[in-house]
Amino acid sequence: MNSANPKVGHRSFRTLMKSFVAIGATSALMLAGLAFVAESPASAAAPLIFGGATTAQADAPFSFTVTAAASGDNINVASTCPFKAGSVTSQSTNGSDVATFPGMSIDVGSSCTLTASDTTGIDSGAQGTVVFTVTPAAASKIAYTTGPPTAGTLGVPLTTFKVSVEDTYGNVITIGTGASDTVTLTSGCTLAGTDTATAGAGVATFSYVYFTAGTSCTLIATDGGFTVTSPSITVVSNTPTELGFTIEPPATAAAGTVLPSFVVSVEASNGVALQGGVGATDVIVLTSACVLTGTTSVTAVNDAATFAAVAIKTGSNCQLVATDTSRTLATATSTVVALTAGAATQVAFTTAPPAAVTTAGTVLTTFRVSVEDVNGNVVTLGTGAGDSIAITSPCTLGGTTTAVAFAGVATFSALTIGVTGACVLTATDTTRTLAAATATSTVGTPQPALVLSTVKGTVGTALNLATTGGTGTGALSYTVGAGSSAGCTESGTSLSATRAGTCLVTATKAGSTTYIAVSSAATTVTFVLPLKAIRVAGTVTVGKTSTVTIVGSGFSGQPRIICNVAGVTARVAGDSGRTLRVIVKVRAGVKTGVHTFTVILANGKRTSVKFSLR
Repeated sequence: MNSANPKVGHRSFRTLMKSFVAIGATSALMLAGLAFVAESPASAAAPLIFGGATTAQADAPFSFTVTAAASGDNINVASTCPFKAGSVTSQSTNGSDVATFPGMSIDVGSSCTLTASDTTGIDSGAQGTVVFTVTPAAASKIAYTTGPPTAGTLGVPLTTFKVSVEDTYGNVITIGTGASDTVTLTSGCTLAGTDTATAGAGVATFSYVYFTAGTSCTLIATDGGFTVTSPSITVVSNTPTELGFTIEPPATAAAGTVLPSFVVSVEASNGVALQGGVGATDVIVLTSACVLTGTTSVTAVNDAATFAAVAIKTGSNCQLVATDTSRTLATATSTVVALTAGAATQVAFTTAPPAAVTTAGTVLTTFRVSVEDVNGNVVTLGTGAGDSIAITSPCTLGGTTTAVAFAGVATFSALTIGVTGACVLTATDTTRTLAAATATSTVGTPQPALVLSTVKGTVGTALNLATTGGTGTGALSYTVGAGSSAGCTESGTSLSATRAGTCLVTATKAGSTTYIAVSSAATTVTFVLPLKAIRVAGTVTVGKTSTVTIVGSGFSGQPRIICNVAGVTARVAGDSGRTLRVIVKVRAGVKTGVHTFTVILANGKRTSVKFSLR
């Protein structure tokens, strides 16, 4: 600066600083043994220059100057660390371009930025800054700068806490006397672990302190003549009482995708996770209202079970419930996992159509078809969520057979089926190719069971078929099935056979608008040859007992035999259906000649045959 003409010197300095401003420069200058920091202002005005002390002790007075580019300007000073009350923060440069700020003081802070601002004249807006270091005053106390927890568990280390050596204003003694003091902990409860720590830069850290006895405990920290007592710490037994999710599952997840690892811990009654001891290797099992897959049972390690292979297959807003299967502990419930569906692969009847409808043409109760991923989750967003769904059937359908899905769900509320019987409804996605779904609705009221009541006939004679059961106006019909052996012929309600054997017959009563068609079981109808005696083989002699054979057909049930002349008795000794073995007794004196045997069945039917009596 030009000592002969200060104004010229200032103008030259101002020109120089404007050059620095043009290139965005910031300069650190050393003048008269003091450190000056100049910072380019937003305007073209020359920066303000700090001079004087750049360090001070907390609460100790210090002074500095601010030099402006012109005299008579008003300078305001602010600090990132608060000035103590009574400090002067606004001065005029007067005639020397220098504003002096005497008797300044900062109580709390360390590395503080002082900012000077020119508020008057053409240089209004000019600024300058300096980093000002405040060193603590003498150590006068200790304090918990990171306090111990308010709850703990016997035998479990407390969460890390810190004790700082401070001056009277709360500044940590980072260097010098007190910065490396030894702090010791005591308590009315029984302490264990590392209860002493040497401060580093004024801070003593305790990370392995725990209680072995006690319930309501405080920690007293001591550094020479300085002490500080913590708030009360509630301490509980280390007996396991419950489970807890110490790491929760994610808030959202994709269906079927393995969740990020989460942890369930064995805890004491205050919710503090235990480490070792009873329960350290318990088996923890997960359940949920949603469908889980993967590894849902894990053995704890040091009281913590880590689940790294669990996926949620189906669900929406899912919570996981953890249960200790090794002992009785309170279960734990996770936060909600919002499940998102995968890509659409299929449609499904999520609300099925009615299984039964009384009358054809009736509007079916509302049912729904959903677009789903491979795991059965409804695709509520994105591709597939707004697809068009169609219902088809071999039965006659009416009403509204197509619907557009909303949030993956298509609703059908106006569909009818025009015929009775079991109708298969098929849901198909007509927007894209997805697996279809089917459901069955039976229309009409079931008829009472239908039973074929005629089960026996005679070869050569038409059998009139009849049934019991069934109801309604539907027509009755009969069919002859495979496996029939009697040369069966059905015509309307008539059944005929050409030979002895069986006919398998099914009766069907057709449905109507109210009743469903019903069929009987396939029923065996047996046809036998007609009752007929053809001849008598053997000799019948007067006064003797003879055995003869009556040859014919249709015999059954040990028939009774009578003769047309007195003194002749006959008894059936064997019946093959086509022959009768007959024992005949004839009294002496009966007239010889041709006589007649009459064969009478149990049902009253009879046939006669001639024989010769000798």
